[in-house]
Amino acid sequence: MIDGMRSKNDYLDAYIEFLYAKNIADSTIISYSSIIEEFFRYTDSIVITKKIKNDFLMKQQNFRPRTIYRKMNILKNFYTFISGVLNENIENYFVDFDLKLPSEKNAKVLYQEEIENIFEIISKDEIYSLENLFFELLYVTGMRISELKNVKILDIDLENTMILVQGKGGKERIVVYPESLNVRLYTYLKARKYILDFFEIQHNYVFIDFGTGKQISKNSIYNNVVSLGIRTGYKLKPHLLRHSFATHLLENGCDLRYIQELLGHSSVQTTTRYTRVQIEHKKELMKTCHPRA
Repeated sequence: MIDGMRSKNDYLDAYIEFLYAKNIADSTIISYSSIIEEFFRYTDSIVITKKIKNDFLMKQQNFRPRTIYRKMNILKNFYTFISGVLNENIENYFVDFDLKLPSEKNAKVLYQEEIENIFEIISKDEIYSLENLFFELLYVTGMRISELKNVKILDIDLENTMILVQGKGGKERIVVYPESLNVRLYTYLKARKYILDFFEIQHNYVFIDFGTGKQISKNSIYNNVVSLGIRTGYKLKPHLLRHSFATHLLENGCDLRYIQELLGHSSVQTTTRYTRVQIEHKKELMKTCHPRA
């Protein structure tokens, strides 16, 4: 097809359809679209020149290297889609983009003793709140906040204490949880049913906003976890609990590839960042405890 028969937005719409067909998460597609639309402001045509690419790149210099790299990679994949999937003869000037990235920082984690301290504090609560439930679920399963938000009724197997999780890219995996958590879940599900009946609505999402009965938002889960942190004296965030989950498994002898499976990482290289966390912890212990450190 000759350029001009499709507008820039036609190509973007086709790419969005392609991403949806690959089960890419809505939030990811929205993010990709916004970056491509940002680039479109620098060109009148889908056909670009090296100068247009460089002008766009110059405008990105105030961003962090990882942000620039991400934008360039998204645009490279977009133009690869145009030339490869749509079979259009359009030059992809993003293919040869080269940027040296700084080494990835180690994930921050809580020590096992700190996690136990939090469990000790919430064990004394007269009412087991949503804060407590989200904290416990995120730590014992390693789920992402978006995965917890999207758990549905039929995804939970209370008898076998398992949850079917829809991960990134629509990939499914099984996570398990301790049987003691079933009491909390039974109590929560009864309260959930009462709320849905009160608002006279029905849906399959497990976790709901008690003020509306609708599916809970990621912000609400996040705020509940942060609130528990304030109450217990720790700077808690959902992803911190995921990092802690992985690191504590590794420290207690769990195989790295099994941790990869539990976390839903597509590559074991992503999981190896937790080995670096373990090494840093050991260094800190040496500094604190060893007479020759």
